[in-house]
Amino acid sequence: MQIPQASGLGPKTNNDFFLEIRFFSRGGQGGVSAAELLAFAGMLQGFETQAIPKYGAERKGAPLFADLRLSNGPIRRHAPVVMSDADQFIILEETLLEKLPSRFTRPVIVIVNTSTPPSDYRPINAHIGYVDAYKIADETNLIKSGTRLVSSIMLGAWSKATSTISLENIEKAIVKKFSGATAEQNLKAVRLAFDRFQFVS
Repeated sequence: MQIPQASGLGPKTNNDFFLEIRFFSRGGQGGVSAAELLAFAGMLQGFETQAIPKYGAERKGAPLFADLRLSNGPIRRHAPVVMSDADQFIILEETLLEKLPSRFTRPVIVIVNTSTPPSDYRPINAHIGYVDAYKIADETNLIKSGTRLVSSIMLGAWSKATSTISLENIEKAIVKKFSGATAEQNLKAVRLAFDRFQFVS
């Protein structure tokens, strides 16, 4: 599948490759950590990267978002990603699909944490894929204070969906961030997500 990206879209960037990704999550799920982890993996892949911190309420369970830019040249934008400019969306909790529009003006990828293909969300110009990140978190015991941690899991799915950053470099980023049993849990989880991800539209 061709990867929707911002390459060659005129005023957005002069770089050959420029990708803007938005993460939607709930407080405590690891959405911001996912953006930061993917930024580091992007550096290992040879990209210039920029992770933008969370925006939204900080309390546990509250919706928030974080942004990431990947480029093969200097990144001169520093503001949050404009929703209409985002090329890809990583949704860590299925109910947060309500944050997305029902129509996109150009092709985008939407990756959702859900156990079944989203049936009520079929936006125009969106390629939707999914993985059951909660099930993988349960299988790998990625749970903290009752919250299933799905950040690295969703990156495995994203790597499978786009091939932009290799699973190997995501694994290297995980080993850099975590150690011991926690690293092993995340490595197992990201590999399971890579294997189980699938597109539905």
